[in-house]
Amino acid sequence: MIRNYNATVAKIMAMYGRRLTTQDYTELMNRQTVADAADYLKKNTHYSPSLAAIDTNTVHRGMLEDLLHKSVFETYMRITGFENISKQEFYNYKIIQTEIDEIIRFIRCLNACSDKFVQGVPVYINRYTSIDLLEMAKAGSFAELLRFLEKTPYYEALRDIRPDENGLVDVTECETRLRTYFFTMLEKSMHFKSADEKRLNDFIETDIDLINLINSYRLKTYFNADEDTIEKDMLPFSGRLTAEKRRELNSTANSEEFVRKFSKTYYGRQMVRCGCDPGDLEQSAKKLRHRYAASMLRSSASAPLSVYAFMFLLETEVQNIISIIEGIRYGVDPVRISQLIII
Repeated sequence: MIRNYNATVAKIMAMYGRRLTTQDYTELMNRQTVADAADYLKKNTHYSPSLAAIDTNTVHRGMLEDLLHKSVFETYMRITGFENISKQEFYNYKIIQTEIDEIIRFIRCLNACSDKFVQGVPVYINRYTSIDLLEMAKAGSFAELLRFLEKTPYYEALRDIRPDENGLVDVTECETRLRTYFFTMLEKSMHFKSADEKRLNDFIETDIDLINLINSYRLKTYFNADEDTIEKDMLPFSGRLTAEKRRELNSTANSEEFVRKFSKTYYGRQMVRCGCDPGDLEQSAKKLRHRYAASMLRSSASAPLSVYAFMFLLETEVQNIISIIEGIRYGVDPVRISQLIII
């Protein structure tokens, strides 16, 4: 018997109703210090319980960001524990996503010969992960990391990668392989009613399309990368942006031609319809991802769709707050900060 988990959907919608408003963002952007922003979050938003114990007069940016990320994870654990949906494989996707994020971060630290990985380990997550992140930090080389991961699916994704003559590992290739594993695993774990499964799969494919578009545009704009170089770093999945259309974009001579051709694609037309500027492709793609997630959440009575869309929106909200905090810290004009906000 397939349960509907209607109570979980209702709980998520109640949480979504407490999201930050445009007025909240305006209030935050007009604060003069990080402490002022933290004080507003503590007293006026749904982050109050997560920030209850802090002294906003002494809190620093790093601590505030850590508490916000912890709040997101705790929300995820509350949602998946509410009707014990975490017993189903799909709903553990956030744990796997976190493990992958930490493995990628650790590889970057290995390349930089940095010992800062441990300082950034979210210890509140370590009890839930299948790998001990603090034990992983003891690996002194990529070969040692592979040995540590040997009995995990991550080993299969990374086993063929070799450091270059300087001992450096291609982080982008590692990330592409690990993200490919993640989305493959996600697809295999979706065992819901056929309509829910199709809608969720369509949503995930759209998300992947937009991720690939952002990465393609970055490579074309900042490195003038050719088609083969860009394709190597693409997630090997396609939704409405077919592999053929993607290669056509990636073969363009420069970023201007990329944008012109992109404007004629399904997503380019969607951006125009939503009032976004295809010329500002990266920011517009982020806004489109947010718009799709919000639309999916509002129209869904399905637990898997609701969980996936809501967590994406909540993570975007935290990233908005972090952008504001960074802007305040460096004295950026509120108008400029507002251009970075995804709503």
